[in-house]
Amino acid sequence: MSIKKNLISNLYFPIKIFRSSKSFLTSEEETRLRVLLFHDIPSNSIDTFKRKMEFLSKYWNFITIDEFEDYLDGKNNLVGNNLLLSFDDGFYSNRRVVKEVLNPMGIKALFFIVYEFAKSETHKEQKSFIKEYLYPDWRGHSLPENFDEMKSLGFEDLNYLIQSGHTIGCHSATHKDLSRQYPEELLNKEIIESANLLEKTLDTKINHFSIPFGNVLFFNQDSLKIARSRFKYIHTGMRGDNAQSLNPLAIRRDTIAVDDSLKLMGAFLEGVADFRYKKDFEIYESWLI
Repeated sequence: MSIKKNLISNLYFPIKIFRSSKSFLTSEEETRLRVLLFHDIPSNSIDTFKRKMEFLSKYWNFITIDEFEDYLDGKNNLVGNNLLLSFDDGFYSNRRVVKEVLNPMGIKALFFIVYEFAKSETHKEQKSFIKEYLYPDWRGHSLPENFDEMKSLGFEDLNYLIQSGHTIGCHSATHKDLSRQYPEELLNKEIIESANLLEKTLDTKINHFSIPFGNVLFFNQDSLKIARSRFKYIHTGMRGDNAQSLNPLAIRRDTIAVDDSLKLMGAFLEGVADFRYKKDFEIYESWLI
């Protein structure tokens, strides 16, 4: 674990104790609403992922997408610590997680799908897509150790998720960096047409969009204008408490790696790193005015 992550994880218990003491003294239960963001879960890490879900279930209430939407829309109230679980990119490992962990635990999740990745048919095509679009050289990130086993959820797999009570969202057509000055036609294809194709193919409503790469650096005002014309809910990859913002077009999410410690994950959910995204959200939300 890096020095920075070690410092963050060591703040978990002090902040948790402080928050609990504050709630006890005021006799008021605070409302929090955070969204977890995972990606691929390697086959040898499913038990680790399960332990994370079991740990979180002790302190947080996993909510459904309907509860999440109704809260942001002002149709219901949430009390206490609330979590929505989401996954980006559409890796096949998500199906195993649903079958082996989420369904038995009764947890419903939101899966953001890259349309062209889901449409690819052979493992060779899928590996090429991962290298070119999900882990491109320009990001400077090395390929995961389990790269050879990584593949996409196909449409049959996505139907299984839907039949299991989970929700599908759009994560663009090819996972491009949408901060670049692309022609409007291409942006429409990446953002709107990909969602329409998913909706038609799966016969399910697609109301949620998540920004590829997640950060404000990979989006711009033009992309956001097109996205908000199609979607009611737009998810970022920037941390924060959605109960404090109540902005369905600027949803905060906490990225968690499957090998993050329980303390580090807990610290992120306590908001230890939220301050890092304050200026980014100021920029992003200025585009919504």
